[in-house]
Formats: sequence, C-alpha cells, structure tokens
Amino acid sequence: MRYRLLLLAGMLAVAGSAFGQINTTPDAIYYNGKVVTVDPKFTIEQAFAVKDGEFIAVGTSAKVKALAGKGTRQVDLNGATVIPGMSDNHDHLYNATKYLRQGVDVVGVTSLAEMQNRLRAGVAKAKPGEVVFTTSGWTVRPPPTRKDLDAVSADVPIVVIGMRRGNGVFNSAALKLAGVSKENPTFDGAKLQTDPTGEPTGATPDYPQAVEMIDKVIPAWTPAAEEEMIGEGMRQRNALGITSIRELSLWPKGVAAYYRLWRQNNLTLRVAVGVEFPDQENTIRNLKIMGIAVPFGDHWMRMDSLSEEPWTPGTMAPAPWKDFAMALNRIDWRPAPHVSGDPSRNAGPDDATNNTLDAYEAADRESSIKDKRWYVEHVPFATPEQIERMVKLGLIVSIQSTGYNPGFPVDLPKERFEHENPVREFLEHKLVVIGGSDYGGPNAIEKAPNNPMIPFYFYVTRKSRAGAIVAGDEKISREDALRIFTVNPAYATFEEKVKGSIAPGMLADFVILNQDIMTVPDDKLLATHPLATFVGGKRVYSAENTNF
Repeated sequence: MRYRLLLLAGMLAVAGSAFGQINTTPDAIYYNGKVVTVDPKFTIEQAFAVKDGEFIAVGTSAKVKALAGKGTRQVDLNGATVIPGMSDNHDHLYNATKYLRQGVDVVGVTSLAEMQNRLRAGVAKAKPGEVVFTTSGWTVRPPPTRKDLDAVSADVPIVVIGMRRGNGVFNSAALKLAGVSKENPTFDGAKLQTDPTGEPTGATPDYPQAVEMIDKVIPAWTPAAEEEMIGEGMRQRNALGITSIRELSLWPKGVAAYYRLWRQNNLTLRVAVGVEFPDQENTIRNLKIMGIAVPFGDHWMRMDSLSEEPWTPGTMAPAPWKDFAMALNRIDWRPAPHVSGDPSRNAGPDDATNNTLDAYEAADRESSIKDKRWYVEHVPFATPEQIERMVKLGLIVSIQSTGYNPGFPVDLPKERFEHENPVREFLEHKLVVIGGSDYGGPNAIEKAPNNPMIPFYFYVTRKSRAGAIVAGDEKISREDALRIFTVNPAYATFEEKVKGSIAPGMLADFVILNQDIMTVPDDKLLATHPLATFVGGKRVYSAENTNF
C-alpha cells in the first residue's frame, strides 16, 4: 500500500460490518447518499447507522435501513455527499480568538486613517482609567507607531493588537502603564524597538514577551467569558466541517479553560493540546512537574505534544536544543516545533530543518523515536535529503498552505520555490502528512482563513489565491488531500483505531456537504461547504434552509 498509515489502518475492527451480527437498534440511520468512507480502500457507500456516538454499520441503503427500529431516526440524504469530520491540525483557536472578541473592532482595516478614526470613537466612549485596545485582523502597511496613536490620544492608554503572538503597538500612555520608557526600553528583560532619539517606537518586543506585555495592560478574561470565547471559536469551526483540532502553542491558562469545558461536557470539537510555556527555559521542569507523558486524556481532550516553541535556531541555539529534544524523549513527551524561516531572527528554513533533524537523530540514538510520531511543523522548503531523514525517524509532517498566499519572506534560489510546500514528495516518501491553517483570525483578504477547503483546493490544484500555478509538480489527488484532513490526523494523535473514517466502531464524526468534493470541477471546490456537521453523532452545526 502507498502509505504507512494505510498499513496500520488494516488493523481496524470491521466485524460490525457483517450486518447479521448487529443486534442493537441504531439511534439514527442516514441513507441515499454518497458516503466517502476514507477507509483503507477508499470505499464509497450509500448509508450508515449511528449508535451511542459511533458508526455501527456502513453499506447500501437497503441493508442499513433494514436495521431500523421503532425509535430510529431515519434521514434521507437526498444524494448528498458525506465525508468524515475534518481536522485542523495546526490551529490557534484560543490565542487568536482572545484578540477578536473584545476591544475596538479593526478586522479588515487597511488604512491608518480608518484605524485612527475607530480609535477616536473608542477613546470618546472610554471611562476614566480605561485602556482602549483593538482586535487583531487589520492590515496597515507600514504598521502604526506610537506617534500615530498619540495623535489620537497621548493621555488615554491605547494598544493596537497585531496578531495572536502580540506584535502590537502602544501609545505613550500605554507604554507608561506597562513600565516602559526611554530610560527603560525593555519589558521582562526583552528590549523594545527605539527610534534614533532612544524613544520607544511603541512596537512590542518579540514573542512571548509581546503577549505578556499586552495582557498586562488590557482587561483579563473572566472564566465565563473565556469559555464563551472558546465556544464561539468552536462554533465557527463546526460550521466549516471541522470536528477535531490540534490546538498549538497553548499556555497553561488556555489548557485550564479547555479543561473546564471538557468537565462540563461542552466541547463540540475534539481537542489535541500542544502545550507551551511562556518561560521557555523552564519547559522541561514544568513538564516534569505535570507528571504525565503523552498522549494523555480521552478522545475529547488530550495532551498531545509540546509546541511550537522553543525552536531552533529561532529561539534556542542548536546545541541546547539538541539537549532539549533528548530531555523530552527521556520523559516521553514529543515536540512539535516551528520548522521554518524567520528573517527577523536570521534563521533560514534549512537551518531550522537541519538543526531540528540533528536533534531528533541524537534523541533517536539514545532511545528510538521511530514509533513515537514526533512532529515537524511547516517545513515549506524541505529538500529530498531532509525528507529522507524524516522518513528514517518516522516523523509526522504538519503542513499549511504556504504558496497559496504570496510573499513567503525567505531568501532562497528560484529553483527552491519550484518545490515549495512539497506535499507530493512527502507522500511519495510514505510520510504521514497532516494539514492545518495556522489560524490567526479573519483579515482583510479572508474572513475564514481556517476553512479546510482552502488548503484542500491548493493541494489538488496548486493554484494560488491569484490563480498562478505554484510548484505544479507537487499536485496531489483529492483522495490523498482528504486523507490529510481525516485519517492521517487520527494517526498523528494515536487515534487511528477510533476516528478519521466512516466505518463500524469509529466515532461518528461526519459532515454532510453541499456538493461532491470528489467530482466537482476544480474551480468549484472553494464553494464546498457543510450542510451539517456532527461530532459523536450529535449535530453541532446545521446550515440554514436544510433538513439535516
């Protein structure tokens, strides 16, 4: 078979598909559809039955309908296509959404004048002592400075939030509130940008201090508001057909918020947590204090990995990062580091990839990681040699849509861009590939940048947003693309026996689509959307004017 994942998928229990052995009444039956099971043979069926949150039968409409009992709900799909629930495997729901649910709304703003007008309205409404702050989601180039915000008000503290990782701008009053001045242009040991006179420009320092600086001056979330914020993020994803996420770079406060929702049975997404600590130098110590290894949890919420920082060479030099990876392996944690370029840190993609693989190989020599499913995140310019090293280590490759949007800020020879985001090469080397959005919230270009149909479309067409072909040789089939968002993610989180496909014994996570994702013309793919989304057999989203 083509993929290691498909070899493992052969272990799935299929005894329940023998209809004569089913002696329980289904809760619901869905029939007369095109059911894309994404099982090892990529079988297409007509119907399935659900009981207690699991699929118990899949087959023809006649055979499945024959299982109905007095209390069984029967749903005519009217020819609609059904796929397994999709997974966003590089999500930042908490970190992005917390900067979208309060403050002056500047989502989609592209001009400094418009931003200043909205801030003036916010200042006019502010009570004495209040900080006026914005959402993220704006695109103003060049970004505003302290002086631009002082022009709105130098007395009322103003904070413009750039993105989930901070990257904000403070006016003079807000800088003072944060304890930053010409005499002390630092925050928590991190130096801030200054102008030629030595005055802070207002720009926040690097992550994680940027987030801590913003969170110091804006109002803290109450637990109830925090849970509602996550709830809104989950509803947005359910409406896109997403039923599972890998929630990366989640600090302990965010983990605690998800934990409360899990205890309340209020999760509508299955959440695999990639934990991160703001005091990165104490990461190993913090993990030891937790006293657990990964994976840990159930199929609603589980501790999955460390992520995405520290990473090398961006935030940690190669030698200590190698020691760090080895220490993680000793306590049975797996990393999911950022493996990409960052010009602001003088870190190229080859440095990041080679340093990471060097460290993984050192950990593997001490104690094999080949069955531990360690991650690499992004790797947009992996070379054939680097890919071979990944294969030997049994890595999970987490990719996004690099190439769909223009302007990856890296200095590489032109020929390297001919293999940008080399998904076909990853798959041909039998690597397990998973896809994700790296969600940062809505912006002026895209209201739902975490729509899984965006990377699906890009992987199968290799067309950018502008319609240009990007690394056309890396195009893959629709079957392969759908695996990247369904069965492959289940393997990545050690859940391949319980989710990712529509088969007896699997969790009943599925999506009813408005059109056939496997056959519509390429130029219609981005118009694909859910009519209904189900998690554990329970409907968590239904489009208007549908009967599902």
